[in-house]
Amino acid sequence: MTNQTVLERARVQQVGALLRDLVHCDVSALGEDEFLAVLDEVVAVARLSDTLRARVAGDLSRRSTPDQVGGGLARRQGFGNAGLMVASVTGSTTAGAMRTIEAGRALLPEPVLADADALLEGPDRTASLESARDGDDGPATMTGSTTPVLAPPAPRFPAVAQAALDGVLSTDAVAVITTGMERLSDRVTSGELHDLERRLVTKAVGLTLKDVRRLVDHAVARADLPGHQARERRQFEDRYLTWSEDHTGMVTLNARLDAVTAAPIRTVIEQMVTHQFRQRRDQDPSEQDRRTPGQMRADALHDLARHALGCDNTTSSGVRTTIVVRMKLSDLNSGTGLGSIDGTTQPVSVSELRRLAGDAEVIPQILGGHSDVLDQGRRVRMFTPAQRLALLERDGGCAKCHAPPEHCEAHHIMWWRHGGRTDLSNGIMLCTRCHHDIHRQHWGIRIDNGQPFFIPPPTIDPTQQPRPGGLAAITLAETAPAGDAPLSHVSKEHPASEANSASEERSDSRESSDSRESSASRENSALLQDSARSAA
Repeated sequence: MTNQTVLERARVQQVGALLRDLVHCDVSALGEDEFLAVLDEVVAVARLSDTLRARVAGDLSRRSTPDQVGGGLARRQGFGNAGLMVASVTGSTTAGAMRTIEAGRALLPEPVLADADALLEGPDRTASLESARDGDDGPATMTGSTTPVLAPPAPRFPAVAQAALDGVLSTDAVAVITTGMERLSDRVTSGELHDLERRLVTKAVGLTLKDVRRLVDHAVARADLPGHQARERRQFEDRYLTWSEDHTGMVTLNARLDAVTAAPIRTVIEQMVTHQFRQRRDQDPSEQDRRTPGQMRADALHDLARHALGCDNTTSSGVRTTIVVRMKLSDLNSGTGLGSIDGTTQPVSVSELRRLAGDAEVIPQILGGHSDVLDQGRRVRMFTPAQRLALLERDGGCAKCHAPPEHCEAHHIMWWRHGGRTDLSNGIMLCTRCHHDIHRQHWGIRIDNGQPFFIPPPTIDPTQQPRPGGLAAITLAETAPAGDAPLSHVSKEHPASEANSASEERSDSRESSDSRESSASRENSALLQDSARSAA
């Protein structure tokens, strides 16, 4: 994988001249198939171009360390550091420049520890040692006798570097994985580090940057729980909220909150906004609420504060504002491990979750319990609150686009009116947009061993290759997979009577989202809360 060819300016100029010709070409006359093929090629070229930029930026960082002459290359060019220089020459933000540098660091070689006797023998070994002592370029290794030996340069993170060189990952994704690996570099063994690196790269291909960041955060937290807990403590200490008023009277709020402090704020506001969006369905178009989501969040914060000023009872608003905390029962009892808060992408340590689990408005979703019947068959049409919690545990939010839980509703895969059962194996969490897209474009859905897969229509993918969905699509298994598992359940959406069935599903969703918890569900929640309090 290591390329020893020196980058020549003339070759870069040749590529630049070709790109200058291409950017003047018209694409509007292309047919749809040709346009999609060109789009794929353009994306690949852009990724490779970004990788080349990252390689140069990473080496600029290497040349700009403060211990070098004049403070390093960037300082000698009049910039405070390499990040500021990259931002200036590329016209990007400093944060974007640092991500580019971080991606380039994955391509930089690092010394490889090796045994001199295993690398070289006889005259070759003597000559190489003399060259190393004379100061020839090249990474040197140290033997047990501290004798430097030349070894072939290798990227610091070979799997990440190969993905970048192949153009299958964006430089932003490469930077996120590289940053995560560097956080673990002195916390786990080299073998564990590079095994995790390979698994992350494999999983990250095809994910959005947001999902890659979530993937890496969970993997790093699981690999180094003490380090993650230390970061949580620092973030809690660094929390703040400020506001300022400008000359026009507008007030700006600014806050930085740790995940646990932010959880109730985000949950209440987002669920209030979602509740209001759903109410728009039945509004007169001439009087429809036309506020933007940002305006609705501002109004929600105002309503919460006004309500707190004038009322001691906040339980009768009709908006579901329960925070769902998820953890394993064994972790709850031991006080160690990781869990999650619905709507928050960051993993949270169980020690922090236990701080929330005793609150009256928190439902701890303890995994492994069987207090509720989660398969209802044909006896019940609507998904129960307990089933919604179980579906959210599997799907994490929208199973297709990974929108947060408060934006989603439970839907039947095979419609109830066509014989579909109200069971977990026939349920899926979807946001409104993905739900409509699945109906209109005739996507199929199947559940394999508890993981949803989406089958695109032939118009999108002639091979109809299933695409993984749900939480499993953006998180690593706790252990490396041993192989493909057999199918456990396959179901596809019924294509008939699309308009009527879509209307029925919207009705199902409204009734489900507005229904109150059954007495069995309330009893289960109470039991879980008691368990959490006693453990805390």
